[in-house]
Amino acid sequence: MPSKIQSILIGGLLAAVIGVFIAVASEVSGASDPGNSSSALGIVFQLLGCMAAMTSGLIAVWHYTNENELTLTGGQGVGVGVLAGLVYAVGILILSYVLVGIGLLPSPEESFERIRDSGAFDAPGAEQAESITRMMLTWGIPIITTVIGVIMGLIGGAIGAAVFKRGADDEMSE
Repeated sequence: MPSKIQSILIGGLLAAVIGVFIAVASEVSGASDPGNSSSALGIVFQLLGCMAAMTSGLIAVWHYTNENELTLTGGQGVGVGVLAGLVYAVGILILSYVLVGIGLLPSPEESFERIRDSGAFDAPGAEQAESITRMMLTWGIPIITTVIGVIMGLIGGAIGAAVFKRGADDEMSE
């Protein structure tokens, strides 16, 4: 079977670029502002972000089956999707840090200050919430991004294997 690396990289990196565009659009629209009273727009952008992560597996499987004119089994599609989701997670984290550096996205510290300014920590006993929020904004984001990227890539890869069929069915058993 031909190498899947190129397809995995294309799927993961293309989805990461799409995901970063969604994150910037969310920031520009104000949907990611903790003081925003309308959470519907924020939910829409979060769903779009999940869809971008899922496209990592879909794109990778589509590219692989299209380039090699063969069909992947569900398990092979899941494997390709998981790896593309991992590439997506690493790619979106790197691109996000670059955009934080040039000022298009807020840094974790700026995000924390925006949450603090929204009055979220004014309630009695909010010290614990404040420490959890600080923890989530530092090392929690890479962990959650990786987990979501892998899970959504897995789903996208499984869907892609079921949808993108090429070549004869007997090739699936190889």
